[in-house]
Amino acid sequence: MAAGLICLLSSMSYMELSSRLPTKGSCYVFSYHGLGELAGVVGAVCLTMEYGISGAGVARNWSAKLSDAIGYHPVLCYNLQPYGQGCDEDDDYYLDPIAAVMTLLCTGIVARGLNMGKIVINAFTFAKIALVAFLIVAGLASWTGNQFDNFAPRGAPGVIRATSLLFFGFIGFDEVCCMASKADNPVKTMPRALAGTLIGAALFSGLAQFSLSAMVPYTEGMKSIGFEEAFANEGLVWARWLVAVGELVLLPLVVLLSVLPQPEVTAAMAEDGLLPPIFRQTNRKGTYVKGTWLCGSFLTLVAFTVPFVVLWDVITLGVLMSFNLTNAALINMRYGNGGALRKPWVDALVWFLMITLSIAGFTFNQGILTPLLEEKAVKRLSMVFFGLSSVCALAIMGGIRFGFETRLFRDMVRYGRHEHLQGLGCALRPRLGNVLQLLLARHLALDDLGVLLGVLDRVFHPVCRVHRAAHDSKS
Repeated sequence: MAAGLICLLSSMSYMELSSRLPTKGSCYVFSYHGLGELAGVVGAVCLTMEYGISGAGVARNWSAKLSDAIGYHPVLCYNLQPYGQGCDEDDDYYLDPIAAVMTLLCTGIVARGLNMGKIVINAFTFAKIALVAFLIVAGLASWTGNQFDNFAPRGAPGVIRATSLLFFGFIGFDEVCCMASKADNPVKTMPRALAGTLIGAALFSGLAQFSLSAMVPYTEGMKSIGFEEAFANEGLVWARWLVAVGELVLLPLVVLLSVLPQPEVTAAMAEDGLLPPIFRQTNRKGTYVKGTWLCGSFLTLVAFTVPFVVLWDVITLGVLMSFNLTNAALINMRYGNGGALRKPWVDALVWFLMITLSIAGFTFNQGILTPLLEEKAVKRLSMVFFGLSSVCALAIMGGIRFGFETRLFRDMVRYGRHEHLQGLGCALRPRLGNVLQLLLARHLALDDLGVLLGVLDRVFHPVCRVHRAAHDSKS
């Protein structure tokens, strides 16, 4: 529930912005409109990590599960050794043709258009809901002991660790914003869809976790356990196999949902002149067929070649950065900097706020929180940097809040766009969302930021630069 509440802070920013800018592109459009072109490109990279790249990673995970089920691993390790002697499921340094085929199939479904995609997605979604409902009911039916006698056995450190892990189970709700251009009356439906998605995910996730803890009460020294093993321990072999087969059959839904919004992001970039026009070309049904196949081909190559043991934390960092860019864009737009730089001081303060909050979050995680959780000495230098950056951030927040007049809500009321979102959008909420999300990133390192910036520098930046140069020469 703590992870869901923290995620709710960012979702409110997405609700407000999706009502203000009801179009495709999600974080990319919000960042471009509220913070400028550079932030927009960074947001696009973050969305690509969150959607397409993570979907390719799920395809590799599904391939590993399928190979384990059939007892054969048709992969080629990088060191040309047999599977298990140079690569395995945990260290996936291998070429994976099954993951590539799965990603390509999902690309084909998306390229067929939204109607075809809706049929497949709805069928898989109902099956997924049925499976989760079964887990909840079967878990509660096998309730043993009383987990409330030893509630939160690992104390606050355990709660923080669990919250940090479970927070990323809620990512993907912002995908709704990427599909805004396909919705009827997106100004009203997008905020409602975002709220429904997050509440539904929190409800099902919370009930499933509760049923698992009811079925397997905590004992000292126990390791993490999933539903498959829990059912096996209860003697419910049929339930164990039902869960295993169900997960194997339904996991491709995640791959499909990850591929689905990627063409929307690249189409939005093409409309802004950052990518070639081919990415925004549609067929008579309004589907970005060429853009879908271009994106899907790249993701298929990633699924085939890239070891996701390296990229998982980078994907997580991209998700956090996209949330923080959205919150920062909302602050800037509230004070009149949406679409044009009308208040340069506010824009500068917002950027300084992001920098100081990032320093505060990183130093708190690495120098204070992590040592406390590992029962080690707190680093004094980290405490100094955390204190200074926190004071600076609070000063900037106060300067923005009391030194400038907001205008976003007045404009929203003028255009009839969800004036009730005023209550959801208090001045503190996007800032608080930034702080709490940065505090959850305790397992990330500077190396992950380096890889993310490398993707920006080696992939997106050259494409945007070449296309912009060609566009300028024609002009």
